Amino acid sequence: MYLKHCEVESRVEFIKCDIQEVIKSHAVIKKWAYILHDKDDTAPHYHIYLNFGSSGIDTKYVAEWFGLQESQVNKVKGRAADMLLYLTHGNETQQHKHQYSTSEVVSNFDFEKEINDSKILGHFEIYSYAQQLDYVHSLPPSERKSAYNTLQTLWKCQCQWLSLQTDRDISVMFITGRGGTGKTYYAKKFLREKLNFDFCISSSSNDPFQDYLGQKAFIFDDLRDTTFERLEDLLKILDNNTSSSVKSRFNNVVFNGEIIIITSSVPLCYWYPSYKGNSWDTLVQLYRRINTYVEITKEEITVYSDIDKYGRPCGSFEVYKNDLFVSDAPEKTKKNFGMLFGEMCEKKHLSSPFDEQAEQLKINYKKS
Repeated sequence: MYLKHCEVESRVEFIKCDIQEVIKSHAVIKKWAYILHDKDDTAPHYHIYLNFGSSGIDTKYVAEWFGLQESQVNKVKGRAADMLLYLTHGNETQQHKHQYSTSEVVSNFDFEKEINDSKILGHFEIYSYAQQLDYVHSLPPSERKSAYNTLQTLWKCQCQWLSLQTDRDISVMFITGRGGTGKTYYAKKFLREKLNFDFCISSSSNDPFQDYLGQKAFIFDDLRDTTFERLEDLLKILDNNTSSSVKSRFNNVVFNGEIIIITSSVPLCYWYPSYKGNSWDTLVQLYRRINTYVEITKEEITVYSDIDKYGRPCGSFEVYKNDLFVSDAPEKTKKNFGMLFGEMCEKKHLSSPFDEQAEQLKINYKKS
């Protein structure tokens, strides 16, 4: 039987060779790890994991390397990560067995890191769906499909479970300023560098949560009050303490992150004018949900701690320099695509459509 990776299992007394010497003498073995299980209820025995990369090796040759029977060379069932977890009895089904330390494993790779990575799938309290998808993509192609199907099942289960949870604790930040002042830049910089959160940026205005994959943060980029025609829908999304599902094109989404950032060129006080002065204080409910109000100009960034009943920033504030527009910052240069076309094509003597129109007018005038 030809295998790309396998497990060798044998009692100690049947292995007469030096395990590492055998492994090092066969260049076809690309990745390996082994451990002595001597604290179980059975006789002391070795578990040896061998990975041959893209090659396939006949199990009868593997058995001969160690002087064993071919029946002692086993096909790895499931993911390679599950096999590695088994070395320390780290799988959930082995919790009743003795738990070996990762330091007892001998390997030619960072075994502890690989074990920690293997525990990513399904740990939504620590890793978002997007981060777990990145992990699946990093796996060898032979393992990727199975891991992706497992992740899909776990994610659907997680979404259904989240729909039953009504309590949450999220923060909302509102960033406003003219176009080009750096609203989205600072929103992303704040999430990456200060909170170390992964995030999703809203897609089209028709379905802003279409690309949300369970990230810790969500940026409503260039949001307007026209995006959600009903203010009540926006209030549900921004509710700091109570979660609810959000209607999306493919399936309803539950935001299970910790912060929502809104960027908008329209100051909050101009939002939903038709709701102003109603007896239900609906706009005040919106203002209460926003924890931090940020105003950005090309010169400075002002961070306010509160919002008054008219949607204007108030309370204590701090002012910072907008580093995007410091005088000594290098000026961004645009690629000259006109020059690149000139390298491909022969240039006409007329330099613009207006010159061509003027030339045609002269011709028509002479004819008349």
